[in-house]
Amino acid sequence: MLTDLKLYSLANISIKPYLHLSTMPNPKGNPQNFEPAQPKGEEPMTATISFRATEKMKEEVKAQEDPPEFCRQAIQEKLDKDKKK
Repeated sequence: MLTDLKLYSLANISIKPYLHLSTMPNPKGNPQNFEPAQPKGEEPMTATISFRATEKMKEEVKAQEDPPEFCRQAIQEKLDKDKKK
């Protein structure tokens, strides 16, 4: 019986720090972060586009308030302009 009590005590000592860490909230995690992003337009944005740019262009785009939206608007403006030709 004493042996069982010692094992139980040792188990509690080693489990307590683990339980304490696992019950702490993750400062970078938030349940709302796991919800799908709401599209800003009428259609859901499910496709991605990747292209090469100069370092200067990249810096200027990154300096914008909302870089992805800036790029989407610029591309849409060019598409609209080309349709009118």
